[in-house]
Amino acid sequence: MIRSALFGLALLATPAVADVSDRVGAAFRDWVSAVDVSQGALTLWRGNRLVQDVAIGIDPNAARPLASLSKAVTGVCVATMVKSGLWSLSTTSAQVLGYGAEGITISALLTHSSGLGPDSTQGLGLLGLFKRDSADASLSARALGRTLQTDMQGAYQYNNENYAVLGAMITARTGENYDTYCRRAVLDPAGVTTAKAYPPLRGLLSFGGWEMSVQDYARFMNWAYGPDGIIGGDIAAWPAADLGGGAYYGVGMIQRAFRGSHNFWHFGLLCFPGRANAGSYTVSWMQDWRAVVAFERCLDWDQLSALDAALSGAVFD
Repeated sequence: MIRSALFGLALLATPAVADVSDRVGAAFRDWVSAVDVSQGALTLWRGNRLVQDVAIGIDPNAARPLASLSKAVTGVCVATMVKSGLWSLSTTSAQVLGYGAEGITISALLTHSSGLGPDSTQGLGLLGLFKRDSADASLSARALGRTLQTDMQGAYQYNNENYAVLGAMITARTGENYDTYCRRAVLDPAGVTTAKAYPPLRGLLSFGGWEMSVQDYARFMNWAYGPDGIIGGDIAAWPAADLGGGAYYGVGMIQRAFRGSHNFWHFGLLCFPGRANAGSYTVSWMQDWRAVVAFERCLDWDQLSALDAALSGAVFD
């Protein structure tokens, strides 16, 4: 399965700069030991500056599977198309693809509030789609061919299909493969050089199939969600679905306002026995400190929450 957890602490203190690096490194190593992860990497940045890497059994400069962190690449790619005037946030899937229910907007797809469901990518729903060049067209036709869950329209309901539909729309509108277009529109300008399709899931790029180094994902996060980024520089301009507790799902990331700035974060899991068994986590605190983690194991939500708590606690003394 490709899943995402919704954590993120409501942090109440101010970062202590001098020893943040040491504390984060120690917290990550302690967490790795506690959850019995044999291979993991963390990169810690402040702004556009690398502070430290912590690598356990893997190279932090090597590409690692991103799982649901891939959605941010798709979401930001869509944002560049909106900014350039190719689309508006009210453009619908039916207008672009020529099929499916009317009224499913880009805004709703980005925030998982389209009413599409249930998520056919869970369980056995991806059989036969893993190794296609792209599964977006098949998943989009499947999702848009069902009756909408009208009681869920306008409300957050996490579903990988939303981002598969966006991937299909990108291809239809640009006439290019999703990965070719979004690499040029997003990853190249962000300075990312290691991004590629993760071979076991190469057809699922739009919502779970990218891989890149943790350092490169940190560069992308700063380019897109930093204070001068396409999303982070004008957060109010982009849609967000209420998750409760002050948290919202925005453009491929969960976000929360904090001390005049914003925290952004997302988890990802790949739990496909015999095919993919890995996880990832990214977090940006106050659009300043930023960490990206990749690990070779499918963990449970309590273990993921412990990572979130450990790193946040290390940054905010």
